Amino acid sequence: MILLFYAFEREIAPFKRRQKTRALLALDGLHGFRTEIAGKEFAVVGHGIGHQRAAQTARRAFDLLPGAELVIGTGVVGALSSGLKPGDLVLSDRILTIDGDGRIDEQAAKLGDAHIRAAGRSLALAGIAYSSGAILTSHRVLATAAEKRRAKETTGAIAVDMETAAIAAEAGARGLPFVAIRAVLDEVDDDVVGAEMADEHGIVRPLAATSFLVRNPGTLLKLPRMMRNLSRATAAIADALTAIAHEGKFPADAKRARGSAARKRPR
Repeated sequence: MILLFYAFEREIAPFKRRQKTRALLALDGLHGFRTEIAGKEFAVVGHGIGHQRAAQTARRAFDLLPGAELVIGTGVVGALSSGLKPGDLVLSDRILTIDGDGRIDEQAAKLGDAHIRAAGRSLALAGIAYSSGAILTSHRVLATAAEKRRAKETTGAIAVDMETAAIAAEAGARGLPFVAIRAVLDEVDDDVVGAEMADEHGIVRPLAATSFLVRNPGTLLKLPRMMRNLSRATAAIADALTAIAHEGKFPADAKRARGSAARKRPR
């Protein structure tokens, strides 16, 4: 079994739609679904936004779904390198953490080196470009270009999120190999738009959204671009996971889904 973790529903939605046979996990305290791809069983688990929620959900998932042979973390990241654009994929070769006091550590996780190489081969065989480098997990949103550029200079990481290190640590504690494949949502010089509007599941809260937009009316002009970027990122995630599951050999229906997504994707 492969355990696949994501933060919020929009991240996994395009991949989920491609699974013709899927079932709810039906496990107390876990949100997600089961599916079979290329003869492999996948348990796909949503953990919400943030380090603490990711760690708690991962522990519960490992307790209730024993026997995983591989753990994959996926979702969106913010770019810390100027060469990364929305929809670009990052395959992590290192995981760094930065705590609330600004201390930076390399995550002592068991990265599955052989599995990372296999994932890279699958992406290459499918003709999917990706970047390899360190992902930084922050305990808070790095909301401004200045914060993201400082993080790049300090750590050398090429992308930032809020969950990868938590999942990796829980997998490492159980001796399970871990692979992180994530897609870029915002460029290094983009300010993060409206993070305060969503709850821990990534769902926009109407009252919080209204309050934020009243205080920051200029955000309305930035939201359409953010949604286009999210569409690019989630389509890239679906392509990458499909390629990895099929070891680089896209089945016909997945090729059609990929082609359709590419035609619909905003330019």
